[in-house]
Amino acid sequence: MSKVEPLLRMRNLTKTFGATRALDSVSVEFQPGEIHCLLGENGAGKSTLGKIVGGLYRPDEGEVQLAGETVVFSSPREARSAGIAMVYQELSLAPDLSVRANLWLGVEGARFPFSLTSPRRESQRASRTMAMLGLAEIDVERRVHDFPMAIQQLIEIGKALMFQPQVIIFDEPTAMLGAVEKEKFFEVLRGLRDTGIAAVLVTHHVDDVMAVGDKVTIMRNGRIVDSFPMTPEIDPDAIVTRLTGKRQLKHINEASGHVVREPMLVMEGLPTIEGPRALTIEKGEIVGLYGVVGCGAETLIRNIVGLEQSLPSGGVRFRLEDRQYRPKHLRHALRSGVSYLAAGRAANGILPDRSISDNLLLTQLGSLSRFGFVRPTLERSRCGELIDECQVKLRHPSDRMTSLSGGNQQKVLVARAMASAKKLLVLEEPTAGVDLGAKKAIHERIREVAESGVSVLVLSSDLPENISLCNKVISMFKGKVAGIYQDPTERDQGAIISDVLGQHASPSKLSGLQCH
Repeated sequence: MSKVEPLLRMRNLTKTFGATRALDSVSVEFQPGEIHCLLGENGAGKSTLGKIVGGLYRPDEGEVQLAGETVVFSSPREARSAGIAMVYQELSLAPDLSVRANLWLGVEGARFPFSLTSPRRESQRASRTMAMLGLAEIDVERRVHDFPMAIQQLIEIGKALMFQPQVIIFDEPTAMLGAVEKEKFFEVLRGLRDTGIAAVLVTHHVDDVMAVGDKVTIMRNGRIVDSFPMTPEIDPDAIVTRLTGKRQLKHINEASGHVVREPMLVMEGLPTIEGPRALTIEKGEIVGLYGVVGCGAETLIRNIVGLEQSLPSGGVRFRLEDRQYRPKHLRHALRSGVSYLAAGRAANGILPDRSISDNLLLTQLGSLSRFGFVRPTLERSRCGELIDECQVKLRHPSDRMTSLSGGNQQKVLVARAMASAKKLLVLEEPTAGVDLGAKKAIHERIREVAESGVSVLVLSSDLPENISLCNKVISMFKGKVAGIYQDPTERDQGAIISDVLGQHASPSKLSGLQCH
């Protein structure tokens, strides 16, 4: 049998940013009808490689070949015209435009520059594209901003599918997807592979590789250190060993061993599948919320931190340290000792044009000022303390925030939120898109904050993360609490997934809640 020629080939690609060599003579091939996974820690060069192929960067040295022809792209538009699409880790959506408008951005004149657009035709094709992602019922005329972050991630993926590419590169596409949404995406990925598309999956998640990978390439410090096909002998432990040089540690709940503490946040009248109940988050407790998109967890979080007042005042009531608590805005919540990290660091977290120091101390300015002026000595001291605590790798705090890798940016945002948390720390997707080392460091800091007496509420689409990190996991379905798992273990995964799919076949898991 003749060997299938690669659809995309990179030869000796080198790319530097200042003194940093992001890629060092990288050569790799992507075959048609294959899902090729790029693995590596933050800063390994995976995203840089993808951005060169996608036309965002140009290499300093080396060449890219598409279907045997050398190509040089000056922009993402040129790459798309050649049949290469990229789904970036950070969302590139226009939040105030509709789903339909976002999907068609850049597509309108791609084939027929002087043709008139038809809203009806646009809506029909947008709906078909979203149906491929398991969202057949989505209203494509609604604003993107109205949807939770996981849905926005699927819309971002839909944008790439609109171009009908030959090669599609996904940069951490599952970072904010729950188990159900992730499986829908995997189904789409397998379908793309079966049509002959070359799919490149940039990921930190070994379970993603196990689910859909045909071939794996591992990068470290801008170089390829290993490449191998996925065979039956390859298991998660083998992949992690090749990735890090260390054997994989099993998920162990280090927060287990329930000790009754004083209540921090009491949610009275909380809807459950068995009627209204009162749920308590204790001081120093780490509690996880888990459910599929639209389960109600996002709405509950947004009410706790003051972004919404959508829960009826006569229904759900909050008490923070035994005082009535109903924040009117984020600043009100912050003054009450509640700190919040939103999902999606590019859209909701970082100030890209400001320094690392400015981003880190954004919520600390009041305590660092006197008569309205920031005291430089105190600012430098506090910045140094936080950098040491969160273990950020940087050249200098005055560098722009975007000079950091995605994982180090996330560490900065988590440290900023932690520094302002006096009573309750609320985290959405705290480790989305970070490597194993950064994830471990963030988990350690979360536990340290909890040990100081601050309560932590985590909304994560990563179920193993919920189980290994949290004292308690709360499953939600259609706006109601479906189950509560104290000191959860891996054995609870099946029951939790059943809960979030509405299959409550097991005995009641709400017996610990007070009737209301």
